[in-house]
Amino acid sequence: MMPLIVYLLRSYSASQRYFAPMAGILIPVLILYSYTPNPVMSSYAATAVILFAGSAWLGLSFLNHQPPVQRQVSAVHMRSAVRYSFGELLTLIILTLSFTLIIVLYPLVTGSFDGPAGMNQLVMAITGHFLCGLLGVVISLYLQASWIPKHSYAIGLMMIVIILSIGGAEVASFVPGLFVQVLLPPVSSLMEEMMHGDSPADTAFWGAALHALIYISLLAGMYLLRTSRKDFNKSM
Repeated sequence: MMPLIVYLLRSYSASQRYFAPMAGILIPVLILYSYTPNPVMSSYAATAVILFAGSAWLGLSFLNHQPPVQRQVSAVHMRSAVRYSFGELLTLIILTLSFTLIIVLYPLVTGSFDGPAGMNQLVMAITGHFLCGLLGVVISLYLQASWIPKHSYAIGLMMIVIILSIGGAEVASFVPGLFVQVLLPPVSSLMEEMMHGDSPADTAFWGAALHALIYISLLAGMYLLRTSRKDFNKSM
């Protein structure tokens, strides 16, 4: 699997499609921390949302960077379409983790906070950023060109999901039932608990994190299950 991940990273970097989503993640973070001092957890909640939106964009860019024929050849080479898709997912997880560490550590290195950030806050910040990033990634799985051929439709749907997810609490007040909690990525609740959480013993934050993890696992699992139904290995 590691050779596939290395190949995908090299292919993506050579395509230069990474520049726009990377800039879309890092520039807002740099602008936010250009004004100092900043409250620790409120700032981390804001940058987690930035990573959510940026990871959705990054995922869509990454999944669409290869021509369909090249992806099919790579899947055949792996002797499994689902194995190839799992490799793509692992690559996106690595990229998300990398951005998580950069975004969390940057204000610590530059001294942008109004006080010291404790280990408890760092644990929550890393967890919250990583989960928000993965929420963006699993959204992009269903918006790639092999699912939605028209790029403008995919971008439009991505923007709608991002906006509704960030405003989840407000949307829930207008929509009855469990529609928001079940269908929309739980970014709003995770962001809210990050803003008010102060320790890893905060059960509300970890409840929101568990909700996000379940959502991520379900969407990723359904995506791989759908991919397995068209596994190239079955036709060999």
